[in-house]
Amino acid sequence: MIKKLLNNFFKSSTFENDRKKIEKYLSQSSNTYDLEQRIRELEQKGKYNRFYI
Repeated sequence: MIKKLLNNFFKSSTFENDRKKIEKYLSQSSNTYDLEQRIRELEQKGKYNRFYI
């Protein structure tokens, strides 16, 4: 039981960490075109869409 709780904790902390990295990366865009390009790049890698499923 403790193992399951720890696994869930680590998964959620990793999820939050990934989300923060993505937000930081997207916030560095200089304009809306650059932002859209970065979003497309993340979508192609499969990293962006898992946050909105």
